[in-house]
Amino acid sequence: MDADALIADLDADQRDAVTSESHLVAVIAGAGSGKTRVLTRRIAHRIAIGTAQPQHTLALTFTREAAGELRRRLTRLGLRDRVEAGTFHSVMLGILKQRWEDTDQRPRTVVPDRRRVVGDALDAGQRRGIEGFVAEIDWAAARGIRADAYGQLARRAQRRPTAGVERCAEVFIAYEALKRRRGIIDFDDVLALVARDLERDEQFAETVRWRFRHLLVDEAQDLNPLQHRLVDLLRRGRDDLFLVGDPAQAIYAFNGADPSLLIDVETRFPGVEIIRLPVNHRCTPQIVRAGLHVLTTSDQPADLASNRGDGPAVEHIVGADEEAEAAHVAGHIARVDANLVRGGEVAVLARTNAQLVTFEQAIKKHGIPVRRSATAAGSPLHAAVRQVAALGSPSQLRAWAHDTLEAVDALHAVRAERADALQRATDRETARADRAVDELEAERRVAAAVLDYLRDQARGDGAGFRSWVAMTNPFDEPGDGGVELLTFHAAKGREWHTVYVTGVETSLVPHKSATTAATRAEEARLLYVATTRATDRLVLARAQRRKGYARAISPFIADLDVTEPEPRPPPAALRRRTRANDTLLTALRDWRDQAARRAGVLPRQLCSDRDLAAIARHRPKTTEELADTTSFGTIMADRLGEQILPLVAAESGDAPDAQSMSTMTGA
Repeated sequence: MDADALIADLDADQRDAVTSESHLVAVIAGAGSGKTRVLTRRIAHRIAIGTAQPQHTLALTFTREAAGELRRRLTRLGLRDRVEAGTFHSVMLGILKQRWEDTDQRPRTVVPDRRRVVGDALDAGQRRGIEGFVAEIDWAAARGIRADAYGQLARRAQRRPTAGVERCAEVFIAYEALKRRRGIIDFDDVLALVARDLERDEQFAETVRWRFRHLLVDEAQDLNPLQHRLVDLLRRGRDDLFLVGDPAQAIYAFNGADPSLLIDVETRFPGVEIIRLPVNHRCTPQIVRAGLHVLTTSDQPADLASNRGDGPAVEHIVGADEEAEAAHVAGHIARVDANLVRGGEVAVLARTNAQLVTFEQAIKKHGIPVRRSATAAGSPLHAAVRQVAALGSPSQLRAWAHDTLEAVDALHAVRAERADALQRATDRETARADRAVDELEAERRVAAAVLDYLRDQARGDGAGFRSWVAMTNPFDEPGDGGVELLTFHAAKGREWHTVYVTGVETSLVPHKSATTAATRAEEARLLYVATTRATDRLVLARAQRRKGYARAISPFIADLDVTEPEPRPPPAALRRRTRANDTLLTALRDWRDQAARRAGVLPRQLCSDRDLAAIARHRPKTTEELADTTSFGTIMADRLGEQILPLVAAESGDAPDAQSMSTMTGA
């Protein structure tokens, strides 16, 4: 890797973060400021200049998807040696399993569902308040609080569970006793057991610290106290620590997250170098100002500025009730550039999952495809996940997966044979056949996820299937196209060209459950996260009445300068650019269809709609730019660049220069 090339395209602040000679660094990275880019470049740059070794580098993050993205980016940068990048739970489970093997301890099973075990610890007639007990155990586990200490510390923290602190303490103790009898542990036990052994066994601690000498932590504002403890134990004696995060995006207090690690970073880590990334490269100035306004209304000012040119004003849609709000949003989406919808560049965000059902129905009435989370209640995927979660052994899961994949192939073969008959069928018969296909396609996606899950288990990364789904989001397929529907929380870390942030009204934003100053402040941060998911166009929507009750505009945006949508055409220059993008996108789709037929694969397996849209928008001139623009990676960009780059050059009216041509041909 070329160390200079790794920093050539960074802004001044990003470059400082990547090249800092200090080994104890905290990066406060505002929304859209290039957090992941800085993290991966930091790893690659230190390896390139010889101050870190890949086999001794550990990058911790919170989702399997984020860890996978870190590994993909490092590969694109030219790093060939493996860097350990994973979630806290997967990395610590690997350490724990090795520990058990080295010390001849009997391995314990990680339970997939804490709720089920808590239920087993209760008498049959006492399970009515089970969610409250689980919530208290969750609260205690995130803070590393043992069952015997829960009562005292819960009272000190002024916890007020419905069943009372004493009763919750009894259930917590019974839960721990049942786990010991069964020889099982839960996800939080994985972290707690590693932390305990690091504290008690110095030889073990030194071995782990020797193995992971260079520690990087992504999304540091989301660490809970138990994870804070692990970070302290892992860095002890070395202080080779690189933290990246944004206190303004701390939105997981319900999971025990404590952003004080970043807020009080100078106190926690004397001598730490603090580097701020105040430039937003993602959003237009109008969107950044809207997000900052939300924070300011809750006395949480942030330093962030967009480096992009002006975009359209933030828009505001108001419906008489929730049905009208959804209808207005759906009608608005129907007028959005169809290429953006096909490219998966449009999203509708809501504070709660329940709101999304109405939007899904309204958008589908316009014939626009939608995508929802696999775990959204009522979806075919949700039903399939529930079905699979009930299966027991890996052999049962594997058999179900293979049977399902065979059934899907058979169904598609039958539909192909009966295509003419389906065209003549009534609407009701066609709808019934389509539902059957939707259900089997959902099962196909779950079956593919089951096989991924089983591979993860073989590597020591897995637990129960349902918990694995919740932690890894295996059904997220950005290249599928259609309008994506998801909650504010689920949108974290994502971005779209056009975003509709809905329900910005009292009782939802802030949510009615936010009754303290701290929880209202987190609600403001949550809205800030939602608004800054939009790159170019942000639309805020609300209802005047919801479920029969009058609602007022959210106090977070009451004074925000927004505009109603105007049916005015875009500027001529923008229309010309859009027409040029459309022409290039058409040419790219034609190329993809022909290339996929030659390769014997589906077009989207060769290149996703999102990648095509990104190529049309950014018009890369070299394979390096193609790799940065898309999800191809270096090898695929080299392979496809010979076909794609001449198309881009032709539609742009440019001839590739000698350097580009040599890059394209591998000369």
